[in-house]
Amino acid sequence: MEELSIEKDSTALDSGGMINYKKFTKGGLFYNKFFQGIIGDFVFGKVFSYTFFQLYLNLDGHQYNTAMATIQTLWALKFIWGIASDAIPICRKRRIPYMVLGWIGAFIAFVFCIAMGVPEPYYKVDGCIVNMSEVSNTDNVATAIPYIYAIAFATSMLAVCDVASDALVIEYNRREPVEIRGQANVTAAIFQAIGRVFVIILIAVTLNGPSFNGMFCFELSIPQYFIMMAVFSFCGILTSLFSTVEHSKVKTVSWKKFTTYLKGFWQAIAEKQLLCFAVYMFLHFFLLEVKSSASVKIKSKWAKVGPFANTTTSLIAKSIYVVAMYVYKRYLINANWRKINYAMNIFIIFFSLAMVELIGLQVCAEVSSNKYEAITFGLFMASWSAAYPNALVFGNFITSFFDVSKDFRYIRDSSEDRLYVFGSVLTCKMVNLLSIAVTILLMPKQKVDVQKKIKLQVELPRARTLLFTLFIICLGYVITSNILTMLPRTSCYPLFGGSGC
Repeated sequence: MEELSIEKDSTALDSGGMINYKKFTKGGLFYNKFFQGIIGDFVFGKVFSYTFFQLYLNLDGHQYNTAMATIQTLWALKFIWGIASDAIPICRKRRIPYMVLGWIGAFIAFVFCIAMGVPEPYYKVDGCIVNMSEVSNTDNVATAIPYIYAIAFATSMLAVCDVASDALVIEYNRREPVEIRGQANVTAAIFQAIGRVFVIILIAVTLNGPSFNGMFCFELSIPQYFIMMAVFSFCGILTSLFSTVEHSKVKTVSWKKFTTYLKGFWQAIAEKQLLCFAVYMFLHFFLLEVKSSASVKIKSKWAKVGPFANTTTSLIAKSIYVVAMYVYKRYLINANWRKINYAMNIFIIFFSLAMVELIGLQVCAEVSSNKYEAITFGLFMASWSAAYPNALVFGNFITSFFDVSKDFRYIRDSSEDRLYVFGSVLTCKMVNLLSIAVTILLMPKQKVDVQKKIKLQVELPRARTLLFTLFIICLGYVITSNILTMLPRTSCYPLFGGSGC
């Protein structure tokens, strides 16, 4: 055991001592997080989605939002994979096999995208110049659909890897003394953020040619880019297998033990603090992510934001985030979570979204037992994941009254057009500000605050049932809406973001 851990501390939540993940041969979990950052920012990051679905294929605003929502929807099923990771070990391991399974699934999805060949860009490209007056792909929605579903599948497989690796991070966290508890969590977040920075630089260099309305003559084709993503997925498989430390070894679980586990978890999630934070995750992300379908068109048609400018702004934001995570790890590990989030809400919404996910891991480490790490965090992340696509669908519905999804408003660019666009954006921004009230009401202050409330042992079984019912309704609604928005006969309905049939 000495090679896996260092000194034990009485204030740690789990016995066995801290995992010595600073050894190069034992740091595979964090290398894994680096590759998750690359693939994660690729499959549902806004940089690639904007570059491919907007600049390359020129989808309508509400269709672009729907593509993003579709890709994100299956991420909401993380709690199912959490159940599997917690309760169904493979080869006596609960985490590493699921990380490998997720990477293999993502690899298969990227190979499928490679096999589809080179899609035709929306506008005609003559040498190094894009001719925006001539359309070469009038069936851009049909071209986008196979890629949307393939990337959505890759997202669902990445969710398998993510929930298992996050559960392992929680196990590392629970072995840390209270004074530094969260160090492993922040270290994982830093590695993941570095991966996100790397893939943004990669997009800026390789997807910045004429087909993307970029500034270079050189560009990689879409299949070539997917080849790189497949290679990174394979690297994820290798780091999971050969350099990731999982301390526990468990026996194969029988069906009887599995049902007992589910009953135990169903009882455990009736705890008030756990339910409050799950509701907070949903409402906070839902309110922050409501966007006007005009946003992407303002960016591409009026601001003329090309791949380089788009990646540069994202690169600066995420580079600052890496520095912020280091500062948080070094100086603010025991700071008040609410105060941090107030500042993030007011000044930098991007950091607010990232900080809530980081705090979610820390709350999970406090409230989960050593049997329910993956499914507890899966529940928190499912709340967030269900919020994101529902927010985009709701944003489509709000902005349908302003009719700002089509290109004609941005080409005509009259005073009336600008007023409609401004009204749609302002309405959504007012909804975003409501997230501050949610933080005041539901977010815990710090680790000690969470532990005090858990000791009160307040259970809310009716609220638990209501929460799961609403989750299923929201998931069903967003899946139905996503499908109908991409169909020509129904995409014009205001309920799905259209301007009317």
